Amino acid sequence: MGLRAGLLLALTGLAMPAEASNALDSPEGGVEQVARGGAWLARADDPMATYYNPAAIVRHPNAVHVGAQLMIRSHCFERQDVDGNPVAPRPGFSPPPDPICANAPPFPNPQLGATFRIHRQFALGLAVLAPHTNGNVTWDPTTTYANAFGAEVPQPSSTRYMLIDSKPLLVLPTLSVAYAPIKELSIGAGFTWGISDLQISNTAEPISSVRCADPNAPCPSPGNPQPDDFQDDIFAKLSGGDRFIPGFVASVLYSPIRQLDVAAWYRFSDAIRTSIDLEALAPYYNPAGDLNANPSVTDVKDAGRFKLPIPMEARLGLRYHHPRKGARSQAWVEKHRGWARDAFSQDLFDVEVDVTWAHNSQIDRVEILLNEAYNVNGTTGRVPRDASVPHPYKDVVGVRLGGEYIPIPDLLAVRLGGFFESKGIDDEDLFIDFHLSERIGIAGGLSVRLGPVDIAASYQHTFFLALDNGGQGQIKALSGGSDNGDGRSLQAVNGGRATSSLDEVGLGVTYHYWVPTL
Repeated sequence: MGLRAGLLLALTGLAMPAEASNALDSPEGGVEQVARGGAWLARADDPMATYYNPAAIVRHPNAVHVGAQLMIRSHCFERQDVDGNPVAPRPGFSPPPDPICANAPPFPNPQLGATFRIHRQFALGLAVLAPHTNGNVTWDPTTTYANAFGAEVPQPSSTRYMLIDSKPLLVLPTLSVAYAPIKELSIGAGFTWGISDLQISNTAEPISSVRCADPNAPCPSPGNPQPDDFQDDIFAKLSGGDRFIPGFVASVLYSPIRQLDVAAWYRFSDAIRTSIDLEALAPYYNPAGDLNANPSVTDVKDAGRFKLPIPMEARLGLRYHHPRKGARSQAWVEKHRGWARDAFSQDLFDVEVDVTWAHNSQIDRVEILLNEAYNVNGTTGRVPRDASVPHPYKDVVGVRLGGEYIPIPDLLAVRLGGFFESKGIDDEDLFIDFHLSERIGIAGGLSVRLGPVDIAASYQHTFFLALDNGGQGQIKALSGGSDNGDGRSLQAVNGGRATSSLDEVGLGVTYHYWVPTL
């Protein structure tokens, strides 16, 4: 019974990082977009508009774009008990002296896109991009502790119940079309074909009997915390992929006067749905606390089904751009006879503000349904058939402000921007897959034009406010052997303080070209 509930906790933890596609968007991908702090909706003047504002692709010349950001993430967690003290792996060991940090190697986040004007009033766009987020993240299953004799030994990490390894992937090929009934108004829509892959793992504590210093007092309670005990921990991993996640984007772009652009954008997507393979290792640790080199293995292909909703999003943008007197553009702009615009040659500067909304509360649970109650090798326990997990996410709203100054037309543009997004989770529900606190970003960049080629560079730093529940976490392990009789461990496994930051450097190239239109 203990293993059954413990493995359910492992599946609970595994479900959370699958939200990587929505939990961290800082705020959009694209080199020019990042340099403006994400305030790009109404500007939308490279092929990434195929996804981020399809109505805009009929406003600009034909182009091909290749770009990428190098995402450099820092994420640390200090586990605390109900007294606010660091948590040891089990009685008799000292807690880790410092917060535990994830291993998150720099991750390249690429984008590809192209637009093609088939008529002065019609255009097509094709883009392939991924959510603007970090890639693989690993939290070591062991860390160095000092034992009762002061010797440094490897012991189970205090983050192991939430996450060990996360390898999520979501790619969004998008095909869009835009129509401009008049030069001042355009509408657009695109079909997205999402492709996902996930591989995520953590451990579970199957038995949670009373281990408080005073078993006759409320346990846990201030002054009487419940310690961990790794002796029967189980490692579990889920893997799967969804090769068809249908969705769409739609937008409108309107210029009531020459200097002003107003834009609105909406995105909807089906949920990620996939069959899952299950792997379990038991016991995961040796009695001394290091990793067990020869655990019993349970390996089940097509073990069940996984479902994760993808929240809808909406944005509004307002942009003022100051036209340059006597501006002249290159031939690949002028030949469109006023139906295409080029801010790099025609404007002196612009300023944009965007308001954003993400319906994260749309995720009420991650659905994990197994085909049967599988036996786990090396134990008498069984995997539960229904391992669905509730989620406490909240809607997120944000504001983005950015702009551009073009001191030398058709040669040099300089960009600055920043953004703020609201908190997406309460501190007591914090998790270490992604850091959903308030976020503040500052960014800058520039572009150099060489004939029909724009070369852009950008940098952005995102500040994440700390999530800190003082040890009063709410996420607990499930345990059929718990002494409190409610099927959960006595101690929370997410009590503590989480910190995070993100740096990113971007480089992109856009090639503009002219072909006759119908």
